[in-house]
Amino acid sequence: MLGHGRHPTVAAAVPLASVVVLIAGFGGVVPGTLAAGLAALCSAGYVVPMARAAWTGAAPPRTVVPLATGVLVTAGCAAAAGVADTLAPRAYVVDVPLATEIPLVGLFFAVGGYLLGLLVPGEARSPMMRVRAWLDGASVSVCTVYTTWLLVFSRAGVRGAGLTAILLGSIALGAALAAGLHATRERRRTRWYGFGSALSIAGLTALTIALDYHRTRVVAPVAGLAIAVAAGIIWYGSTLDATGSARPDVTGSSGYPLLALPLVASALATGHQLIQQRSLDGMSLVLATAGVVVVATRESLAAIAIRRYAAQLAVQGEQLRTLVFGSDDVAVVLDDGFVVRWQSPAAARQFGLSDQDVLGQAAIALVHPDDIERCAGYLAGASLPGTGARPAPCEIRLLDGFGGWRDTEWRLSGPDPVRPGWSLVVHIRDVSQRRELERTLRQAVHADRLTCLANREGLHRAGAPSPGSGALLVIDLHGLTGIDDVHGPDLRDTVLVEAARRLRTEIGDADVPARLGENRFAVLTRRGALQAHLLASRLLNLLSAPYTAPGARAHLSASAGLADLTTGADFGEVLRRAELALRTTRRAGTGAVEWYDEALEARLLRRSAIEQELPGAVARGQLDLAYQPIVELPLGRPAGAEALLRWRHPALGTVPPAEVVPIAHELGMLGEIGEWVLHRACRQLSSWRREYPDIWLAVNVSADELATPRFMATVSTALETHQVPASALVIEIAEPLLVAARQDPAARSAFEDMAAHLGQLRALGVRTAVDNFGSGPTSLSQLRALPLDLLKIDRQAFAADGRTGQATAIIDVMVTLGTQLGIQVVAQGLETRADLDIAQAAGCHFGQGYLLSQPAPPEHLEAYLDHHRHERTGEL
Repeated sequence: MLGHGRHPTVAAAVPLASVVVLIAGFGGVVPGTLAAGLAALCSAGYVVPMARAAWTGAAPPRTVVPLATGVLVTAGCAAAAGVADTLAPRAYVVDVPLATEIPLVGLFFAVGGYLLGLLVPGEARSPMMRVRAWLDGASVSVCTVYTTWLLVFSRAGVRGAGLTAILLGSIALGAALAAGLHATRERRRTRWYGFGSALSIAGLTALTIALDYHRTRVVAPVAGLAIAVAAGIIWYGSTLDATGSARPDVTGSSGYPLLALPLVASALATGHQLIQQRSLDGMSLVLATAGVVVVATRESLAAIAIRRYAAQLAVQGEQLRTLVFGSDDVAVVLDDGFVVRWQSPAAARQFGLSDQDVLGQAAIALVHPDDIERCAGYLAGASLPGTGARPAPCEIRLLDGFGGWRDTEWRLSGPDPVRPGWSLVVHIRDVSQRRELERTLRQAVHADRLTCLANREGLHRAGAPSPGSGALLVIDLHGLTGIDDVHGPDLRDTVLVEAARRLRTEIGDADVPARLGENRFAVLTRRGALQAHLLASRLLNLLSAPYTAPGARAHLSASAGLADLTTGADFGEVLRRAELALRTTRRAGTGAVEWYDEALEARLLRRSAIEQELPGAVARGQLDLAYQPIVELPLGRPAGAEALLRWRHPALGTVPPAEVVPIAHELGMLGEIGEWVLHRACRQLSSWRREYPDIWLAVNVSADELATPRFMATVSTALETHQVPASALVIEIAEPLLVAARQDPAARSAFEDMAAHLGQLRALGVRTAVDNFGSGPTSLSQLRALPLDLLKIDRQAFAADGRTGQATAIIDVMVTLGTQLGIQVVAQGLETRADLDIAQAAGCHFGQGYLLSQPAPPEHLEAYLDHHRHERTGEL
């Protein structure tokens, strides 16, 4: 195939044009010098593709550009010389014919371009090799000049331009040949470059001499042919793909084939001259002396390189000997029949195998009978020709010199470099201790180090005791972190060991106890579902009993999740189900026992999906608000509304606040969502108050959101941004927060902070409310401590076990309490006409519920407000 930058049109057109012109020159149709110049000019056509190759990077520019310059100069000077010889044969420049002066001057520039392209790019890999390349070129040049001088030019009386051309051309010729043969990088290209450059220099030199001595009829066309062919050779070199270089010659022996022919030719020429003339002229003596000096210098450098290389080999040999004798790995050389021909000294030290015991025997003779087939296949596969990557190590048991079996690892490092294809090098390593350690670790890997119970791997290994029967219990211990923080890790470990002991004493012999994590245990039991549940309850009570240690007493709580050992189910799946069941106990509280079922998993999957999708819901515009009217019951007209959060997800559907708020709290997103709700609600309220100036809007917030430092600033910003009066906004908190503050002494300070925050809201002019009042036992003192404007009675107060009289009495008490405290009461959750009658009979001022209106988009609420306004207008 053609290489990069090769052009078939140029490859065909340039030689064809050169041949036609040269035929015309040989036939006498055109003068010989003109034919030579035109043929050389045709070779300039190669410069264009060479320049393109350098521009595109297909060939190295630092080499191709100087070479292309040399080709262009040679072609131009040869063509100019041919034209000058034809049109102005008697023109002279300082006693030198113009036709001779042009190629002579061009020879200087062409030689510079060629040598620049061949030598300057740094084909030698070291300064020493660069000097040797120059000395080789000088040696060839001097020998060539000396030989041609003795045989040809000394007798012809060459002088002037001819002599200059001979000296320059011979020197350049030798340098070009030496550079091409000494190439170490991109060797294929550089050798073509060197041969082409030498031929081009020779052609231009011959043309100069022919013009100087008027021997142009035959010599000139031949010189033109040489120039054209040389340009094609250089161009061809630029089209070749770059190939890796061969290993550089370090000893200097590569120079001998290059110098052999010039040296022999010089010796023969000297003998011929002495026989014919009995003496050498002055120029011959100068050239001979120069050649001897150059060759002697070159050989001195070669001797220095050989000594350095020998010293380097000696050092490498010592290093290799040290590696071989000091290595614990045994190196073995096998022949093509896998017979041991050599083994390293480590064989006696590591395995007790002497050379007498091993050499000459088949390698498989020392292999364990059970491993012979595998070993033979391993060696045979590695020795097959054309195999790809080196095979992985093979573990084989080997008979040592003491009669025992050793676990060894065989690794092939390839054929013996001395005799490739005939022998194989194998490295054998003793791995007996490593294998013994691995066996010990495999036994220990299935047990927990601290409690000696089975670990997760051991529990998997035990599997189901009998298919389709039994259950898996997963138990979490709560409180270990506190023990670690207060008493340190020693007491924590003592408690864990005691917990493991209690597990073992309570379960049956066929049951498998395990420790799955820092505070997680498991029991694999044969018992049925009922017995497994009872076992779980007993274990929780047992593990929750106090732990006594010297100087300390620890208390833990526990919860458990259970899953059936379903027939055909993977044990990993059973464990996953039990852990899912355990996860649900976090909301049920400590001491809870939960069974896995599909509905439970569906809830957990939905919760997991919400946890993944909720971040970014505000940015994606998926949150929305629905509005439920709050009606003034005596007049039956809407007085306000409550903003209810809705998350409309394309896959999950509409997610209610009961699902969103707890997860947002866990994810730390309540602040972001609450700020969005406040701004959206205030913006909507501002729009409504233009038409309904008396309407107000209630917004739910959590205690954590209320306690954030920036909450007050957020409320103020929302009111100011949307131009909403503070009195038109109601902030609601849920009653369970008050119950938690009363039941948990640690939360009392949080309750006091919440009262302070509500007071700050009142100071801003914002009204406050307690939502879902009646769902928990809130004390009267707490209501008095809170700055409240509204009290929203929970739906549960209307139920009262279905007894209307009791429900009425409860509502009456709540309304009376609100009246005494100066708090307006809202009957929340009105769903039936009976609920409404109870609320009105008790004197509730406001009502809210599905009976009056369902939560709806803002436009529906606007229609609701318009409807009631028109009714009032009609009454008036």
